[in-house]
Parts: sequence; C-alpha cells; structure tokens
Amino acid sequence: MLYSSTFNNFTSFRDDAIFDLAAPKNRVRRRYPGNFVQLESGELLLKYAVLAGENAGGKSNFIKAFKFLRSLFVRNDVVPRSSRNLIFCEGAWDASDGSSTTLQPFEIEIAIKDYFLRYTLHVDEAGIVLEQLERSEKSPHSYHPVFRLLRCERSIVERVDRATSEGCEGGDRDSDRYSYRAEVGNLVGVSGDLLASFLEPELDSARLMVITLSMLGERSCKDIVSWFTSDLVIASRGEGAFVFEGVSDDSLDSILHDKRYFEILRLADASITDVKIDRDNPFGDSVLVRTLPSGKTYERRLGDDSAGIIDFAQWAVIVYLVVYGDKTVFADEVDGSIDPLLAERALAFINGMEHRGQLVFTTHNVLILTPRTLLKEQIYFVAKDPDTLASTLYALSDFSDVRYDVKGEVYDLYMRGMLGGALQS
Repeated sequence: MLYSSTFNNFTSFRDDAIFDLAAPKNRVRRRYPGNFVQLESGELLLKYAVLAGENAGGKSNFIKAFKFLRSLFVRNDVVPRSSRNLIFCEGAWDASDGSSTTLQPFEIEIAIKDYFLRYTLHVDEAGIVLEQLERSEKSPHSYHPVFRLLRCERSIVERVDRATSEGCEGGDRDSDRYSYRAEVGNLVGVSGDLLASFLEPELDSARLMVITLSMLGERSCKDIVSWFTSDLVIASRGEGAFVFEGVSDDSLDSILHDKRYFEILRLADASITDVKIDRDNPFGDSVLVRTLPSGKTYERRLGDDSAGIIDFAQWAVIVYLVVYGDKTVFADEVDGSIDPLLAERALAFINGMEHRGQLVFTTHNVLILTPRTLLKEQIYFVAKDPDTLASTLYALSDFSDVRYDVKGEVYDLYMRGMLGGALQS
C-alpha cells in the first residue's frame, strides 16, 4: 500500500508535491472506521483520497508522475531519464541559483505487510543521478539502507569504433559518460558471491539497480518492483478509449465476467439483472439486461446507455481492483458523468469491505468533497498559479481553521474560493 510520495520539477509541479495516505492520529478517525486499514505494524493507511481542482490545474499531471515512474519499471529497456517534454511551467527547470536543471527527484514510501520501503530516484536528461532503497521494520520512521547508487563526476572514456576495429575508415573517438558508485546494506536473499560478481564489473547506468537486484533475488527489491509493475494501476481516458495500465486484457475480461464485478455494477441501477460482456469492446458492445417489476426484460447495448452508466461500468472495474485485487489505483477523471450519490455508494462499498487496496482519483465533482464521508486527510486540492502556470498540491487538513463541525459543506467553501479554489484566481 502507498504510504506517501513526494516529487518536484515534474510537469507543472515546480515545488514539492507532497502526498500522504497516513490516517490521522487524532480521535476524529473514530467517526470513520471504514476509511482506513490497520497494518500489522499498527500503522493506519487511508483506503482512498480525492483530488479536486480547476481545469488544466495539474490534477492529471499529478497522476502522470506515478505513470512515469511505473513506466521506468515496466519499460526496463529504456534509459531512465527526466521527462522534459512534459514541462510547461515557467521556470520549472531553473535551479535555485538561476541555472538550468533537468533534475527530477521522486520519493515513494510503501507498506509491504509488516515492513516499509522508501524508494528514492533522481533523474535528469542524462540518466540516473541517485537511486536508493531503504527498509524499515514495523514503522516508517527508522529506515536502514538496502542499496544506494550514486552518479560520480563525468569522465572521458576512450571508445574504438566498430568500423575501425574492422579495418574500415575512421578513427578512435572519445565519448563522455558518467561513472557510478554503489553501496549496499543488509541485502536479503542474495549471496555474497553473487553480489560480488554483480558489483565487480562496470555498473550499467541504463537500468534501474532495483530491478537488477530484484532479478538476483533480493527480497526488498523484488517487493517494490512487484508493487510498481503489478500492484500499481493507472486508469485514465486516452484517445477516446478507457485504459487500465497494469491490467492485461485477459485479466480485464476475467474481472468483467466475475459475479462480484456485476454486483458492483448494480450499485448504479438495481434493475440491471444481467450483463453480456463483449470481449473486443466491453464498454461499448456489451449488453445490459434490465428486468422490470412486472418481470418483463429488455436489452440495451452499453454504448447506447446513459453516460453515467457507461462511466460507472468502468468505475466498477476500479472498485473491483481496489476491493478484490488489493491494487493501488490512480484514476484520472473517470467519474465525469457519475452523480454524487452514486459516487458515495461506491466509496461506501470500498469502506465496508476488508481489503488492502487504495483508490486515488481526480474529479470535478465537488459535491464529493464532504466531511460526512471523508476525513480531511482524504481531500486534496490542486491549484494553478496564473502567472507561472505552476501547480500546487495541498490537503484540506492543511487548513486548521476548517473543522468537522463547520457550518456548510467543504465544497461550498471551495467554490467560494476560501480553500484556494478556481474562483480565487
């Protein structure tokens, strides 16, 4: 499960975007017993969080940070580099001294059963600058190093062209590259001889070290690689189609044919008594069967149904992944046509089930922002500076004067611009 994350200089986020899914330690959490999970360590993690904000404010960019990190683990054939092409914030690539920088730092903390892992990755346009993994038993407050990879000064390395070595025209050429220094701590599951053989040759800077150590069998590295590749799901709309990154077509088909998925789908409309899934176009050509009180039935293609039903058919997959798959799902504006009451029913379903999944979703549906169902720590806002286009992420819990017994709803305060809402800019 995700415990916390921090990144900066990515897309429109120039300064630290700090995101925390730890449940509050005060007594108010007793009012929301289903909103969090208690781990074996005693730590409490929230089951879901919502991000609200104006159009083009940076909500999707926040999701892209996790999408980018996941891509580095999935596409291990690609050299890990910063994503400058996504930057549009004025001055986002300027260092504090005014110089240009492409450095993008990321830090992720996750809970693996009874222990915690903290993964740190700094990349720039040349590649990895720093990669580090730390482990803490029972508490995310006393980390010990698993490994650390640090880029050293650039050096000039002589290289012989293949053409030269084969007797063709050409000559020796020098290429500049970075050298790396690796430090290891208490590795679990890797023999000393195997580790020595790995560290003896020149380290490959084109691959994440965590993946290499995972392939060698190191336990902590295997766990965090598994979390990024298998437990982290990115759900979003793309080019007219709905995409679940981290879910194969076969897995999606299996979910859609599961009776538990069907029960989630019926939260939207109890008259739906059956669904005939189309494998090739499940959210368009599948057929919903409705039964009237008289017993009469009629069928309708899902793509011809209401926008809310089409959206919720996909939301139901997300809820399934969280509740029955124990996945951490980041969903970007997939509830556009879902009414607040249905959204509350879906969140109540997540609250009412025992699981280790989490849902983080962006929305324009401000009616969801209510302390009747959400802790302040579960409500986040993204605001954009109109002068620089820089995005800022902050939680409702940052506003100490907003109390749970405040008169009026949170969404009303937000719409009036009192919480950094769009009407303030």
